[in-house]
Amino acid sequence: MPIKCPPAPVAANPALVIQTAILKAGSALTRFHSKSRAGNIYNPNTGKRIEIEEEGARFNPFPGAPAANVPTLYAADNITAAALESIFHAVKHIPSPTFPRIGLKDSSYSELVVNADLVVVELTNPQLRQLVIARRRTSLKEEELIHTPPSQYPHTRTWARFLHDSLPSLQGLCWRPRLGGAGLAYMLFGDRCALGALTVTSGPTDIDSGSGFVRVFEIAQSANIKIIG
Repeated sequence: MPIKCPPAPVAANPALVIQTAILKAGSALTRFHSKSRAGNIYNPNTGKRIEIEEEGARFNPFPGAPAANVPTLYAADNITAAALESIFHAVKHIPSPTFPRIGLKDSSYSELVVNADLVVVELTNPQLRQLVIARRRTSLKEEELIHTPPSQYPHTRTWARFLHDSLPSLQGLCWRPRLGGAGLAYMLFGDRCALGALTVTSGPTDIDSGSGFVRVFEIAQSANIKIIG
């Protein structure tokens, strides 16, 4: 669990006061990633647009053309949370959802260790209460960022960009997995994390066959997701 830091005003946005937390050096993370990319290499998000739902995930890419996209890396503090927030991130909240096995063919997972303290914002209601929205009586809520369908990704990416731009020392975001389970998921900003901030300690392990598939199949079963095909 990240260590909380006291709230501090933000120079880029003087009206914003939000509590940050520290992902401590030595923390273990699990990351599901493309087979074409090493476990500790950030997704460059090259050529992807913030406003196109299919061109990314909940908090990437941003800021989008014409500015250069910020590289990002998704991981979690346990393998179940990592799978639910990457491989299965778009599974609908319906009874007995299915997931095609072919969707696993290009992915692997790696175990990582954090080499330096990283500053993150927890996307939970106590912290989000500080984010005031113009012409609205209530602050930003957790369910508006985490429990939305992919059709809302352009909006959730915009909030990730807002936090990134408003907090110059911020190196990532963390949240509780949408599909449930224990643990925290993270997205780290590649333009704010030093080279070598993460080291691969195990993997990559392919997940479309062998022991990797068995592990992912067990995670899917625990979340009432049926892998088909």
